[in-house]
Amino acid sequence: MFSLADIPDENTCRSILQQIVTSQRIDHCACGRLLVWKQHLDYGWCKLCRKKVRPKAKSLFFSSKLTYAQLFGLIGCWQHRHSPGSTATILNLSYPTVHRWYGRFRENLPQDPSSRKLSGVVEVDEAFFGKKRYGGQVIVAGAIERDPNPSAIPNADLMVNTGCTRRLKLQIIPDTEQDSLEKFLEDNVERGSLVVTDCHNGYHDIEWLGYPHETWNHSKGYFAGTNHIEQVWSAIKRYMRKLYGSIPTSDLQLILNEWEARHNQPELFSSPENYLRRIVPD
Repeated sequence: MFSLADIPDENTCRSILQQIVTSQRIDHCACGRLLVWKQHLDYGWCKLCRKKVRPKAKSLFFSSKLTYAQLFGLIGCWQHRHSPGSTATILNLSYPTVHRWYGRFRENLPQDPSSRKLSGVVEVDEAFFGKKRYGGQVIVAGAIERDPNPSAIPNADLMVNTGCTRRLKLQIIPDTEQDSLEKFLEDNVERGSLVVTDCHNGYHDIEWLGYPHETWNHSKGYFAGTNHIEQVWSAIKRYMRKLYGSIPTSDLQLILNEWEARHNQPELFSSPENYLRRIVPD
């Protein structure tokens, strides 16, 4: 559980960010002279070359008036799935401030360096987010890799060694028609992969696109083949209700991108320092 005790002190947070941004020691300027730091200022300056050093200048914290400890605390709370309300209480901030920074953290998530189409045995499904009666319902398509079935995939052993890592893809689609579902498959799943779905009509002709197809009839209670993707929907909706008390649809794609990153790049969420090292430009 993330708590105030896990947040470094102000000087340590400032030093960490400075080293990430400039790859140099916090106490010396590039010319080798000792930097002078004022208690009430967020920058240091060199008496020799008169250069100012601002750790926030080359990061998403530019122009922020929050302390370094508060900024690191915001990242830590977001990484550990604290709701904006509890984070505001922990860090003595307002709810709008926390909500705004959570959105910025999602917007700045780095691209997965190993991003490629899913392969092997892939479970595919669609889910509805929001309430239809209020006119804000959104349809999301999802696909997740699972360990290949040797009897279904000729080169299953090779796939396990080279690519099947239970990666996840999530994307908002306009409808559940055949064209939309097939486009999602073509964009995110390698041809030749075994696609496992329910009995929705939109998947009936995907064999023509080069996807071996396996179906499970949900109306008869057969869910075993699509358990993994069904669990993803349950976890995402539970996470959103915990954070916001409901399922917001206005920034849904950003939340989906965050969940995809949590699944495919878990190292980003291990510590604030790891997250900052990936998003701060070289």
